[in-house]
Amino acid sequence: MYYLRYLNHFLIAITTLVAILTYKKYRFTPNRYFLYLLLLTLTTEFIAYIPVYCYFHKETSISLFLKEFVPENLLARNYWVYNLFRILTFYIYLLYFFNYFKQRKDKVIICGLLLIYSIGIGIEFIIDSNSLFEGNQMIIRIFGSFGILIGAILYFGEVFNSDKVLKIYKDLAFWLIIGSVFYYLLTIPIMMFGKFFQRFQEVYVTILFLSNIILYGSFIIGFIINAKTNTDRNK
Repeated sequence: MYYLRYLNHFLIAITTLVAILTYKKYRFTPNRYFLYLLLLTLTTEFIAYIPVYCYFHKETSISLFLKEFVPENLLARNYWVYNLFRILTFYIYLLYFFNYFKQRKDKVIICGLLLIYSIGIGIEFIIDSNSLFEGNQMIIRIFGSFGILIGAILYFGEVFNSDKVLKIYKDLAFWLIIGSVFYYLLTIPIMMFGKFFQRFQEVYVTILFLSNIILYGSFIIGFIINAKTNTDRNK
């Protein structure tokens, strides 16, 4: 099933390319945070490959050079790369919502979510100080996903009480948020019951891949529709 991992990398790269090509159509809006998130994702995948490379190519000059200067625990596994990425990802989402909303009450709620999420990170490391290097950090996943869900509810509450509901499919934020919500609703359960799903490795990997298709597919659709809408408006 390794080919699905490579397809996933390809999907991330294509989404990032589309986001870059259409950037000028949303660069002055909070939606630009998602380009930062995509660039962070690509960087994470690159860094996460380094421990894998060192494991399978122990005696190459690159591996020997890295082992000379990089702490051993950082090269032994790449859990820490994805765990740091996840922590930053949820902060980016919450900062996105904070900058997107105009009403003070919505901003106050997001500030509360930022505080709750930060507390969740603290709880995770108190319970398991080694979780950064060894675990899936479920507390952080749950707290972060909860923040995204509340942010999405606030977004749809705002849209359904305005004229934007009639053209919601033209709103880039709609595609970015709906893709993210579906992704985390699908992946949190399989992460929570990961040990059970890993007995059925193909099912486990396939669900994760389909979740990524929904996430990045929604992003691509949103970037393209937003670019076309803004181009037609300028004409």
